[in-house]
This record gives sequence, C-alpha cells and structure tokens, in this order.
Amino acid sequence: MAALATYMGHVNIYATYWYLEATPDLLRDVATAGEAFMSEGRSS
Repeated sequence: MAALATYMGHVNIYATYWYLEATPDLLRDVATAGEAFMSEGRSS
C-alpha cells in the first residue's frame, strides 16, 4: 500500500485507501481506461 501511495503521488496513505473501497464496476472501468492508456503509450 505504501508503494502504491508513493507511485500515485499521494502525500499520505489514507488518500490511497479509497482504492480499496471502490466498487467492482468502478475498478473495472479504471482498469479498462488504464489498459487503453498504456497500450496507446506503447504504440507511439
């Protein structure tokens, strides 16, 4: 969790804790958007 907070640039771990509380639908949408972003970045 500390590594994720650092990676995301959060000042404290409580800001990152929100991601553990997210709904499965929201997490799926975030994963889909992240995969699209990463695949676009690799093709450049």
